[in-house]
Amino acid sequence: MATNLEGNEKLQRFIELLSVLNHQAVDMLKTGDTQILFAMNGTVEEMYSIQQKGTEDAYTVIDEDMKIIRENYIASITMVQSNENGKFDMATGFAVKKFVHNIFDATVRIVMQYGLA
Repeated sequence: MATNLEGNEKLQRFIELLSVLNHQAVDMLKTGDTQILFAMNGTVEEMYSIQQKGTEDAYTVIDEDMKIIRENYIASITMVQSNENGKFDMATGFAVKKFVHNIFDATVRIVMQYGLA
């Protein structure tokens, strides 16, 4: 990728958010605390906004992974909010964990694409 990080504040912010999202996903998978999902909202939306406005290779090359992150985030929130009694049944819990795992996988692919790991 021909993008220079030095002086590129938007890309630096995107990478910072990528790290935050990765940690949030790991924490959610470890603890099962669905409140983390609501904290992820700002992270996902800011990342998506930066990526969608970006025209550099650093943003265009990760388009599919950003779509995966956003769609799986929306799906996980939808599952949590559609739960009528406030408690997860096994299927809901499994689905939410699968969506969050997909988010984690996409963050790792972006990290690898950027050569950060």
